[in-house]
Amino acid sequence: MKEYSMKTIATIALAAGIALSPVVAEAAFQGPAATPDSANNMTVSDVLSLKLDREHVCMTGNIVNKVMTDHEKYTFKDATGSMVIEIEDKVFAGQEVTPETKIRICGEVDTETFKPNEFDAEGLQILR
Repeated sequence: MKEYSMKTIATIALAAGIALSPVVAEAAFQGPAATPDSANNMTVSDVLSLKLDREHVCMTGNIVNKVMTDHEKYTFKDATGSMVIEIEDKVFAGQEVTPETKIRICGEVDTETFKPNEFDAEGLQILR
């Protein structure tokens, strides 16, 4: 077997990298993009019945009111029901949301043994 110097191997590797880089840069998926959370879209009913703690999910619906006992708690509603969710001010990111605003909200479900599951919002998107 023929032996090659390190300089020769490095030159070949560099040439191969340069030759293949335009091919890699040109390769891309052409088609519709899925949202990162589309596989975990759930309804309020689904979220309330989850048994797995710390599940990351998204729901689509409306915030219908603010719970008066806590400044970060809101009632979220979709076609299957409603639940209280927690949304920190930073999650709103300056977006104005009214009861008529359709939103997708993503976050983490906290399962509880003797009370309804809770939902902590991590992201909010206004749907148009």
